[in-house]
Amino acid sequence: MKGQKYLKVTSILMIIGGVIGIIAGIIAILGVSALVALTGSAEGTGLLYAGSIIVTVASVIEFIAGIKGLGACKMPQKADACIKLGIIIAVLSIVSMIVNVVGGGEFNVTSLILNLLVPGAYVYGAIQMKKDSQG
Repeated sequence: MKGQKYLKVTSILMIIGGVIGIIAGIIAILGVSALVALTGSAEGTGLLYAGSIIVTVASVIEFIAGIKGLGACKMPQKADACIKLGIIIAVLSIVSMIVNVVGGGEFNVTSLILNLLVPGAYVYGAIQMKKDSQG
């Protein structure tokens, strides 16, 4: 089953990426808080907090999706939830890039493609799992 291989590999990648993202997001939130404490002003930190929180939330969802994806490899009827989670992660990746650009960062097509590669392959694997279970 081709879908099962895609889903399993991308689920493991999402678990690893989710853990790394959660750690990075927490460090980013603490870093912004330290910046506010050092400067004595929270002025101009709204986008920094927003970006850090989006990264952390997306990473938690990515971690959960990875675990659910591994479960769907054994129970294909759970593939629908994986498709939805994969789409949510892709949307959050796009929102994160928009916040980055609004905050003064540069838009990078390569970064966009890389950010959507694993969620896209995850959704593809889940769709294949769903098709395999139906027919």
